[in-house]
Amino acid sequence: MNKVNHIIFITIIMNVFLVLMKLGAGYFSGSKALIADGLHSASDIVTSIGVIIGIAIAKKPRDDHHQYGHEKVETIAAFLLAIALIYTGVKIGLGSAMSILHEDMTVPGKFAIYAALISIFVKELQYQITFKIGKKVNSSALMADAWHHRSDALSSIAAFIGVMGGRLGFPILDPLAGVIVSIVVMKVGGEIFIDCFQQLIDVSIQLKELESVKQSILKESRVQCINDIRTRKHGSKVFVDIRVCVDATMDIYDGHCVAEEVEHIIKTEVNNVKDVIVHLDPFPDYDEEKEVF
Repeated sequence: MNKVNHIIFITIIMNVFLVLMKLGAGYFSGSKALIADGLHSASDIVTSIGVIIGIAIAKKPRDDHHQYGHEKVETIAAFLLAIALIYTGVKIGLGSAMSILHEDMTVPGKFAIYAALISIFVKELQYQITFKIGKKVNSSALMADAWHHRSDALSSIAAFIGVMGGRLGFPILDPLAGVIVSIVVMKVGGEIFIDCFQQLIDVSIQLKELESVKQSILKESRVQCINDIRTRKHGSKVFVDIRVCVDATMDIYDGHCVAEEVEHIIKTEVNNVKDVIVHLDPFPDYDEEKEVF
C-alpha cells in the first residue's frame, strides 16, 4: 500500500505543476477553456488527498465497533470524489456558457497551445499509472482517481481544440470547448457516483460470475443442491452467504469438511472474497418453500 501512496503523491506533485501552468497560461493568454481545465486539475489535488486518507482508513483491521472491517470507507472516498467531479463539471459549464451568452470571447495567446499539449501528455500518463495500480490492488477509490485524470486529459484536448479554434479566427470555440469539458467531467462523475451508490447499498457481484460459482460448487463438492446464495460488495472486498443441502445422515465433522470445500471453491472462483458463511441444510428434508438452485 506504500506503493499506492507513492503513486498518488507523485500525481499530486504533477497536478500542482499543471494547475500553476494552466491557470497562469489561461489568465495571461485569455483562454477560458484553459482556465476551466486548470480548475479541473486543482480538483484533482483535493480528491487525490482524499483518496489517500480513504484507502488508509479502509485498510484498518476490524474492531468491536466495525466488525465487518472498514473497506466501505474507500467506497465513500470514491463517492465524494464523484460529487466533486460533478460539481467541477457544472461550474466549468456554467462559466463557459455565460461567456458565450455575453459574447465575452477573446483570442487565446500562443502559450496556451503549449500548456494544453503538456497537460494532455501528463494527465494521460497519470491515468495509465494510477489505473494500472488501482486495478492491481482492486481499489475503487484509486480507479475513480484514475478516471479523474483521464477526464482531465480529455478536457485538455478540448481546451487545445478551443485555443486553436480561437487563434484561427473562431473565438467561440474556446468557451464552447469549456462546455464540452464540463459534459465530459459530469459524465465521468455520474458513472462513478452510480457505481459507488450501488456498493453502498450492498450490490451483488455480477450474475454471470454468481452462476459460475453455483455450477462449480455442485460439480466439485458433495453438495446436493443450493438453497440460497447471497453476495455483497464491501469496498474492494466481497462477502458471501450460502445455504447448501448435504446428506441428512452426514455427521458434524463431514459437514464441516463440506462447508470448507464450499468456502474454498468460492474463494477460488471469486476475486477478493473476505468472508464466506456456509449454512448446511439436510437433504432431502429441506424446506420446500425455499428457492433451490
